[in-house]
Amino acid sequence: MTQALVKHMDNLTALRLLAASMVLFGHAFVFLGLPEPMFMQWLTMGPLGVYIFFSISGYLVAQSWQRDPNVIRFLIRRALRIFPALFVCTVLSVFVLGPWLTEVSQAEYWKNEHTRGYFSNLFLYITYHLPGVFAHNRVPNAVNGSLWSLPVEFAMYLLIVVLGFLRAPKWGALAAAVGFMALSAAWAFQATEMLVVYRTDMRQLVLCGVYFFVGACINQFKIDRFFNLTNAILAVMVWLALSRWMVVFIMASWIFLPFIILAFGTAKDSPLARLSSWDYSYGIYIYAFPIQQTIVYLFPKIDFFSYLGSTLTVTLLLAALSWHFVEKPALKLKPFRG
Repeated sequence: MTQALVKHMDNLTALRLLAASMVLFGHAFVFLGLPEPMFMQWLTMGPLGVYIFFSISGYLVAQSWQRDPNVIRFLIRRALRIFPALFVCTVLSVFVLGPWLTEVSQAEYWKNEHTRGYFSNLFLYITYHLPGVFAHNRVPNAVNGSLWSLPVEFAMYLLIVVLGFLRAPKWGALAAAVGFMALSAAWAFQATEMLVVYRTDMRQLVLCGVYFFVGACINQFKIDRFFNLTNAILAVMVWLALSRWMVVFIMASWIFLPFIILAFGTAKDSPLARLSSWDYSYGIYIYAFPIQQTIVYLFPKIDFFSYLGSTLTVTLLLAALSWHFVEKPALKLKPFRG
C-alpha cells in the first residue's frame, strides 16, 4: 500500500464515520415519528450520508483499479470488504434478533420461508423481512433497511470492471458520470414509481452512481491536484450561493459535494489520521438500523436524546467488534499485485 493511499485513508476514515453517523442520526427521527431535519431544504441526513459514502468509494475504488487492474484480485478485494461483515450481521439477525423479538411462535418463525429467505441478503438480493419482527414499529417489518445500498455499491464495482475491460477507465468513468447525471435529471428525480431490478430501486442506483463516478473522475483526471484549503472553502461558498435556485443547487451537488468531501478527506497532516486504524463506518452502517428498531421496539416511549445515545453506544460496540474480529482480519486476506 503506497504512502499516498495511507494518507487518503487516514482522513477519509473520519468522513466515512461521519457519513455512517449521519445515517443513524437521520433514522432516529424516522423511527420515533419525528420530522427529519434537512440539509439546505434539499434532502435529509441519511441520503446525504450515503452520497458522501459513494463519493469516497468512487475515488478509492478507481484508485484501487488503477493500481492493480486485475479483475479477479479486484473483485476479491471488494468482496472481502463487504461480505464477511454482512454474513455475520445476517446470521445474528436470523439466529439472535429474530428468535428474541418475533411475535410469532418459535416453530412458526423457523419454518417460515421468510426466515430462510433472509439469507438472500448474502447474495445482495435484499430482503428486509423476518417473520413477526418489528411488525408494529413505525417502520414495520424492516429488520435492516440500510442494506439497500450494498447491491448499488457492488454494481458500481462491476461497472468499473466493465470499463477496465473496455480499456476506458478514464473516459469511461466520465461517460458513466455524465450518463448518470442525464438519467438523474431526466428520470430519477421525477419518477414516482420504483423501477426494481434484482430487488434494487434503479432510481437509487442512478442517483448514487453520479457521486460514485464523479469521485472516480476526480481520481482518474487527477483533479485532486487542486485540493487545498482555499479551493475547498471557495467550492463551499459557490455551492451554497446556488441554493437560491434549488434545482441548480442539487445538480451542482454532483460536482461540488464530491470535490469538497474529497478535498477535506485527503488533507495531509490531519489530526483525524488517528482514526484510520478504527474504520467502524461499515459496522455502524449495517448494525445501526436493526439496533435502532430494537430499542424503539423495547422502549416505545423513549425520549429522543436517550434513544440517540443508547442506539449510538450499542451500534458503536457492535461496529468495533465487527471491525476488530471480522472486517480487519478479512482485509488481511486481500490479494495484492506481486
